[in-house]
Amino acid sequence: MLAALAAVTALLLTGCSGSSTDGAGGGSSGTARGGGPGGGAAAANLPPCPLDALGKAGAPVEVVVWHTLTAKPLETLQALVETYNGSQTKVKVRLESQGSTYDEIQAKFNASVASKQLPAVVVVDDTFTQSMADSGVILPAQSCIDADKYDTKDLRKVAVDYYTIDGVLWPASANIGSVLLFYNRDHFRKAGLDPDKPPTTLAELRAASEKIKQAGVVDKPLVHELGSWKTEFFLTGAHASVVDNDNGRGTGVTSKATLVGNDKALELFRWMKKMKDDGLMDAVPYAPAQIGQYLAMGGRKSSMLIESSSAATSIEAFLKGNLDTSSLGNGDLGKADASGLEVGAAVMPGFTEPGRTQMGGGAWYLTNTVPPEQQAAAWDFMKFLNSDESQAKLLMGGSSLPFRVSTDSRADVKEFYAKSLSGRWLQLASDQVNKIDPAFPGPLIGPYDQVRVAIQKASDNLLVNGMSPEDALSGAQSEIDKLLAQYNKDVH
Repeated sequence: MLAALAAVTALLLTGCSGSSTDGAGGGSSGTARGGGPGGGAAAANLPPCPLDALGKAGAPVEVVVWHTLTAKPLETLQALVETYNGSQTKVKVRLESQGSTYDEIQAKFNASVASKQLPAVVVVDDTFTQSMADSGVILPAQSCIDADKYDTKDLRKVAVDYYTIDGVLWPASANIGSVLLFYNRDHFRKAGLDPDKPPTTLAELRAASEKIKQAGVVDKPLVHELGSWKTEFFLTGAHASVVDNDNGRGTGVTSKATLVGNDKALELFRWMKKMKDDGLMDAVPYAPAQIGQYLAMGGRKSSMLIESSSAATSIEAFLKGNLDTSSLGNGDLGKADASGLEVGAAVMPGFTEPGRTQMGGGAWYLTNTVPPEQQAAAWDFMKFLNSDESQAKLLMGGSSLPFRVSTDSRADVKEFYAKSLSGRWLQLASDQVNKIDPAFPGPLIGPYDQVRVAIQKASDNLLVNGMSPEDALSGAQSEIDKLLAQYNKDVH
């Protein structure tokens, strides 16, 4: 049962975490600006969106979508595609899996850019906004929004702002994810902690760990996988930047990291090191398909874990024995009785207050390498995917937080939030996303994937190699500065 649960969560809790391994990318070109669509020089020079081409097409137009979904999110998307294909005769959408991680699909995308052998739609993680815009093979969603006079007022402002550069919204849709604190409620009770009052700050997280350890419940209460995205979420939630130029969203050139001299980064690294040194935290180095942190929670060797919200419906289905595991890449893991594992969830603890994070999840990009009729057909499918009903299904079936604001007001969604375990978790995550500052939603960095490698290495140096917080951050600073310098040279 533990191995099965670990396999489920390891593959599914990546929806908001993004990529952490090396790969192609770009940095700020010097024209990057956050904020909503409609202004800026780039917005005034958009490429055309060939909407008329769909009506002129003869046979049904095929739209291929590259994705990495598995389990409940995949089942939900497959059902939506079937509904869309059956609702009209002009477009037929076909899903093509490119693996189970964003690393895999981004590698496939990068390898296909030169030959332009790309699908009509590709779904990558939230960190690739700048590099996708700089790739030269993406049709900005803003082009189709303007051509179609598509109303974006009901789309989540923080998501729109996060994916906007110089007044141009690049992806056509978004699978929004957040991060939660998952914890063993039974362990809390055994340690004399109230399971309905989980930690809300880093100080409280340490205090809870101390009580759990002192009570002899487990040896290392917090298991923490060293994915760099968690460090970034902590920093963004505290309004601490990762790079200069207004965290990459200013009008200048993004050329330097801001980790050295960053009080919050130093505070976080000192907190993690002391947690590790005092035996309160099991630090798990990042690795693709890493499952150590999930085994620690599933095996009741740890009591708390900070992870993505995007697997909520799959975890609930697994706990109830209702999850088809045959699509997870590990064979059919079968059904298991996990009813004894009582998992609670809470918003992410912060430096001084809970629930302050940054944008996460995946984004749907249209390509300009396919024929005009396929570009128009892809936009038609994106409008279907962004509909209120589709967004509700993506939430309730696939744990994707709504891209559309009004979705949370639907009666079926309200019932889902109130009456299901995964719904309660996802409402926490949705409320948390609503608290993100639209003016500071997260970094905009071209070589973001490589920057994450540098931040991840800093965490490894701190918690695995015994480096001081100051030296670990200094090393990351130096590496990120080099990455930005190389990108700016390549772009200009």
